[in-house]
Amino acid sequence: MPEIYLNQETTINHPDIVEFLRLCDQVRGQGYMTIPLIQNRPFLSYWPTLILNRWDAEKQDFFYSYWGSGLAAVYGMDLSWKYIKRGEFPQTENIFWQAHHDVMTQLKPVYLATSIHWLNKDFQQLNAVILPLERNGTVSETLAYVSFDQKGS
Repeated sequence: MPEIYLNQETTINHPDIVEFLRLCDQVRGQGYMTIPLIQNRPFLSYWPTLILNRWDAEKQDFFYSYWGSGLAAVYGMDLSWKYIKRGEFPQTENIFWQAHHDVMTQLKPVYLATSIHWLNKDFQQLNAVILPLERNGTVSETLAYVSFDQKGS
């Protein structure tokens, strides 16, 4: 199981992450990201690697309400409407759950980095940022952007 690193400088300063956050800052002003903001043309190129997570208070878990098509291609599955804590990879699931929980409770970004080596994919490094997502005036969801570095880049 690969290590997952939190809030590393290399991820915080990753060019793709920096560019995504710059766009978020431009559109949101002093508020939080919202669904209508990411449904605009400037975000179109990011949709394939975006993840939206909603908090389910009854299950005390997050479920993927949107799993981008690019992520489905890399992972070989669409996780839309599945929960983070599914029991398939408990260690990884706990880290992801905690990261999303921290974003919602601390209302600040969390950065993740890990290497991925499975199914002979062309990607070896994943960098992601998770942001608070507001709906109906309350932060009750998260927005994640994932960037993959290809082998040799």
